[in-house]
Amino acid sequence: MLTLPDLSSDYPLTHEHVSEFRNTGVTCVRGLASADEIAAYRPAINEAVAKLNTEKRALKDRDTYGMAFLQTSNLWVSDAIVKRFSFAKRFAKVAADLMGVSGVRMYHDQALYKEPGGGPTPWHQDQNYWPLATDKTVTLWMPLLDVSPEVGTLSFAKGSHREGYLGAMPISDKSEEVFKNFVRERGYEVVSYGAMNAGDATFHTGWTLHAAPGNPSPTFLREVMTVIYVAEDVLVSETDSKERQNDLRMWLPGLAPGDLVASPLNPVLYSSNSAGSSD
Repeated sequence: MLTLPDLSSDYPLTHEHVSEFRNTGVTCVRGLASADEIAAYRPAINEAVAKLNTEKRALKDRDTYGMAFLQTSNLWVSDAIVKRFSFAKRFAKVAADLMGVSGVRMYHDQALYKEPGGGPTPWHQDQNYWPLATDKTVTLWMPLLDVSPEVGTLSFAKGSHREGYLGAMPISDKSEEVFKNFVRERGYEVVSYGAMNAGDATFHTGWTLHAAPGNPSPTFLREVMTVIYVAEDVLVSETDSKERQNDLRMWLPGLAPGDLVASPLNPVLYSSNSAGSSD
């Protein structure tokens, strides 16, 4: 029987990580998972993506969003090995400590694979899509292979999280134009953490503006796994856009505005008030 790393040990998060995250809306945590740990889980993640991904169109036949990445969500529901990865107590505790909250729940996980020749990811805010009455959200973004900036590591507008919600602006050519101009006009510093090894991770808030270049490689598939965390005591917000209505239905089944974010798809992954992971 396959023995997998349990990913439950604490990561030595520093004051600098926490300070950077709270001041700028983003930080990079190097070596959050080891190369051996990633190697143990990567085959199952790739198998789940191959099984669950429904995008069959050629790149040239897709819109800007579709060209940016292959997006496969809630892998943990369908695969027990991926669940162990996405539910990792180590990752969830870092998310909670960066936000300064007692614990975090799963919002959803998703694989974001940028194909050879894939297009850029336009500037956007993740929380544009989320019906969550909070600013206590964070996305872990972790490559499963070593990646260079040329094939799609993220760029962030440092401090842009302080702007809060900038309006219903789905990932698109319009969001690229509007937010690229916004970042320039407001004078936000754009930072990229450069090359990242498998198991490194960035954490950014739901309001932090970010983007990524295309993947010009003819052969390299940029494999990235993400987990979106929300503070454990957060309530559902009003669904004031089509995107938020869709997210309510998909990721918060059975819930309504004002309810605790606690559907069967939103287990507590780490809490200082309990034993921790729901895995």
